[in-house]
Amino acid sequence: MRLIRKNPLLVFCFLIVAFASCKKAKVTPTPGKNLVLTSFEQQKVTADNAFTLSLFKNLDSANTTGGNLFVSPLSVSFALGMTSNGAGGSTLEAFKKTLNFAGLTQEQINNYYNNLITNLPQLDPNTTLSIANSIWYRQDFAVQHQFLQTDSSFFHAQVQALDFNSPSAINTINNWVSAKTKGKIPTIVNDIPSDMVMYLINAMYFKSSWNEKFDPAQTRPGNFYLADHSTVQANFMTGMVDMNSYYDDHVVICELPYANSKYSMVIVMPAGTDGSVNNLAAGLDSAQWQTWMSKLRADKNTINLPKFKFTYQAELKSALTCLGLGVAFSDTANFLGINPDPSFHLKISKVTHKTFVETDESGTTAAAVTSVGITATTAPAPLPPINHPFIFAIREMSSGLILFIGTVNNPLLQGI
Repeated sequence: MRLIRKNPLLVFCFLIVAFASCKKAKVTPTPGKNLVLTSFEQQKVTADNAFTLSLFKNLDSANTTGGNLFVSPLSVSFALGMTSNGAGGSTLEAFKKTLNFAGLTQEQINNYYNNLITNLPQLDPNTTLSIANSIWYRQDFAVQHQFLQTDSSFFHAQVQALDFNSPSAINTINNWVSAKTKGKIPTIVNDIPSDMVMYLINAMYFKSSWNEKFDPAQTRPGNFYLADHSTVQANFMTGMVDMNSYYDDHVVICELPYANSKYSMVIVMPAGTDGSVNNLAAGLDSAQWQTWMSKLRADKNTINLPKFKFTYQAELKSALTCLGLGVAFSDTANFLGINPDPSFHLKISKVTHKTFVETDESGTTAAAVTSVGITATTAPAPLPPINHPFIFAIREMSSGLILFIGTVNNPLLQGI
């Protein structure tokens, strides 16, 4: 790789320089296992990545404050996948379109998620990955047994009825979330509205060490160049590591492997100080991502990477509506698979997403929680037929002045 000069922004990703004296700690490999996917499931991974990039691009376009952004579309996909098992008609089709399930049966979809939930956490003994799902519903709300059974079996979901009117319900849900994310995301529910009948929640936790750890003694402060060309001081980790990389006049890409090379962090940065990460995100789709990934080549280089730690939160209703799931939030939503009673109208009221990420010399810790809230509006009970004697009146509506009044004891009698 050639030397990159006069480009201060590239310090964010890596500087190709000699660094023979760098100390490094390489993780001692412990045999893991491979993720085995059928050809259909591999195609579904591609479809999942398409959803990931679409959701990311939508949220990035709305991020006009210059703040950090970090999402787990896979967590969103798990939560929405559980919810889709209660959907029908055009609502189910909207789920399939948004999540790229088109042409698949619910059984195929559920088996795919089950494979991921079962096997992803087992790939690497040096990596902690947990995927947990739960369903919490109002204790006086009747839920279809088949819906709960499906999500319990395929998504390993914990199912529990709660008294949503009790303050302890919020604590119960949040304690579950905190436990599943090892305290990184302590809450997901702040209050439970009176019309809320169900929460479907996914929680993910990831912790892994770099394949070659950075030496903390080599961490140094340096300039990080913001989009407006101003600078802030960040702590940069430095090390010569084996990685995959690619760069040209437009983009710089590097892939840093975690322990056992089962997982990795891919970094994509615009080349040159005038490049815009927002422009990169705006042009990002599956084809572009695949092109980038196909250009990565194994290399050993020195990388300077800033340490970072932050949390992120977003309401996803707007983004998911833009991606095609609007009907699930509307009054025409069909969730009869959750409760078939026509006197209830169920719809998604909100999809809340929270994340945490910390990257340092040892590796990365990340967590995500997605909550799908289902509300119910009770339809007015059908009006009983007017089949008994009744009083009737004719009045002027604005004043209430009664012009006529009478009774009908027998509608067949015609009088005089």
